[in-house]
Amino acid sequence: MKAHIFLLFALLLLTPPAFAQTPISTPQITATLKPTATSTPSKSPKKPPISKFAEDLETLDKSLTAIAFTLAKAVVAVLSILVLYRLLLLIAYRSSQLIIDNFSNYSGADEELDKVLPGLSQLAREMLVQEMKGVRQRMKEHIKSAGPETYRSRDQLPLPQATPEQRLADLVASLSEFTPDQIDPIVHLLKVIFPPFGTKVTSILQSQGKEHNRLGITFEITNIEGRLSSKLYTIWESDAQNDSSTQILKDRYRKLLKSATRWLALELCRREMLTVIPWNYFGERRNRYQGQVHNFFGALNQASAQTHGSFFGDLAIEDLQQAIVFYPDWYQPYENLADIYSLKEGLYWRRQAILQYEKALERCQDESIKRRIRVGKAITGLVKTDDLAQDKKNEIDNLVQEAKQEIEKVLTGWDETSELNHRFLYNLACWYAIAHRQNAGVEDALLKARRYLVYAFARDSDRIFWDWADQDPELQGICEGITELKFHLLKKFNTVPQFSTLTHKDFAQSIEEVLKTAKWL
Repeated sequence: MKAHIFLLFALLLLTPPAFAQTPISTPQITATLKPTATSTPSKSPKKPPISKFAEDLETLDKSLTAIAFTLAKAVVAVLSILVLYRLLLLIAYRSSQLIIDNFSNYSGADEELDKVLPGLSQLAREMLVQEMKGVRQRMKEHIKSAGPETYRSRDQLPLPQATPEQRLADLVASLSEFTPDQIDPIVHLLKVIFPPFGTKVTSILQSQGKEHNRLGITFEITNIEGRLSSKLYTIWESDAQNDSSTQILKDRYRKLLKSATRWLALELCRREMLTVIPWNYFGERRNRYQGQVHNFFGALNQASAQTHGSFFGDLAIEDLQQAIVFYPDWYQPYENLADIYSLKEGLYWRRQAILQYEKALERCQDESIKRRIRVGKAITGLVKTDDLAQDKKNEIDNLVQEAKQEIEKVLTGWDETSELNHRFLYNLACWYAIAHRQNAGVEDALLKARRYLVYAFARDSDRIFWDWADQDPELQGICEGITELKFHLLKKFNTVPQFSTLTHKDFAQSIEEVLKTAKWL
């Protein structure tokens, strides 16, 4: 009301007063005026200053509002582009997740273990990373040499974490709060179209007996997107690991983690290879791929049995038998299975090993590989008589004779000076060393064992067997003075850089010089 009065008062002050005028009479003009072509514009009434000021304010307000709306649209457009870009990045660069839950304690020793569970869980993740690095390196080497050629391992190892990655889910949830109701179903559909993928592992501590006589760790492996079936397995303490009288529970579990994380690393890498089977692999081709995978992990399990627990040997047998089911025409799983059987005690397992070697020979077409299989079969045939009953003497003699015949087949038409396979030469040295130790009636067995061992060292440019040979039980009795031999071999490598690739007469002469210098003849 006060504003209206003030405005009325201002108008009265600014508006000029209208003065009254007396009319003046003028004489009439009789002449007729003609209209002219030009007309004078009518003057618009002059607006008061306050009205013009109000109009200017209104115009300015409209301009500022338009600018503000334009800036707001620009900001919204930029934010929309950033959100869309972020969404595309999260979708395009989704990585496989490895969720390792913290250990759950079901051992019955709550007071002693509950406080150390977080630390034990973190230690398990750390040990798992180290194990997986080693396994993946073996995978790359195996794929490069033996296939399956279609497998391409990931460049980066997924790091184990306790909680799943939720950035994409959080972003979709935030978008659903700001999008119109009509678009909400489309936004929520992103979770269905692009779900998280990877593996989740649940870990449980177990024990047997009231006094926790035997400890175990149970792993349940679940594929997040459901492409593979779940796997449940418990790793128990072996008799060698079980020392319940002197060690406390947490230290026993830490010791058991070595075997447990090794098993988990092998299983996770196996599942990784099985999930990337090419989409165009059907029928027999798909079965061959799976057979190669099982054969590879059978060999890895067998290697782990010597360092991480004997139960890996049983797992190796299961893998190799599965490989034979998938790929029955391939010689490799038969040979690997025979190698495992040959390490077991008893005549029954020796028979099974020889049977598997024969199946491998039937399926192999490469003569160099056949020689290697025959040497393995011959080593298996040299059975210790002390381990068997006397009524099996005739069968033992037959196995030894068959072993000698296999070696004769290997040596027939074979040039030892041009053989470059150091593993084959090493196995041949092992056979002669066993024949010498068991007095199997092989002529010059000691000299031949040493000669082939030097051949293997010379061909072994990476020196894989150099440190293992003097510890190998199969070479017992022939390694006296092996340190001196290695020294002279190194001198020969220094004077003849191409020593490892020499063949025929040049190689034979160099080997003779080393043997004489080391007094191994």
